[in-house]
Amino acid sequence: MQLFYSEKISSSLLLSKEESNHCIKVLRKKINDIIFVTDGNEFLYKCKIIKIENNYVQVNIITKTQEKCQNKIELAISFPKQRNRIDWIIEKATEIGVNIITPLICENSERTKVNIERMNKIAISSMKQSLRTYLPKISQIQTFSKYVKESQYEEKYIAHCKPDSNKKTIQNLKAKTACVLIGPEGDFSEGEIKIANDFNFKSITLSSKRLRTETAAIVACYQLTHKK
Repeated sequence: MQLFYSEKISSSLLLSKEESNHCIKVLRKKINDIIFVTDGNEFLYKCKIIKIENNYVQVNIITKTQEKCQNKIELAISFPKQRNRIDWIIEKATEIGVNIITPLICENSERTKVNIERMNKIAISSMKQSLRTYLPKISQIQTFSKYVKESQYEEKYIAHCKPDSNKKTIQNLKAKTACVLIGPEGDFSEGEIKIANDFNFKSITLSSKRLRTETAAIVACYQLTHKK
């Protein structure tokens, strides 16, 4: 199955220039061929190509189905400096099924600016490749303290490497909504961990070994989306 993306869906749908190009020039689709389109909001549309004109593809919708998310999961993360590592995090988090990705500015952050447009493109590509129908929202970058103080999730976690006898693992997640904080290479500061704990974030460990930021992010996302 080839999956295409369209932000706006109507009964007679015109694919974007980029999606049309991929459809007819890469996949060699023709009139009357069946393709599948998602709006990134859980809906999957089975469509028939009815017109190819000026390098644009027009389709009619045959059926519409919804694939509901079981839980709402947010990854709030201080991204590493290297762009390829950021790309990898966005790609894999989308594949796993994260709903929201929020860049954080922490005391030890290596990066304080992000390219939201680039991240969205990577998320769209990953969504289509993994045949998912939900496109995660990429939030604007914000400070650690602002995020922690305003977070309203049922379950809230902060993963860090500091010694803490109260640290646990993510087990038997029953909440419908949850978020996890992943820090920079230099980890969260003691002050940040205290603030998070004060606002009911539970300290967790993800491994007996120290993990890189991108590895920790994916391990945490997997544990949250594949609850026992």
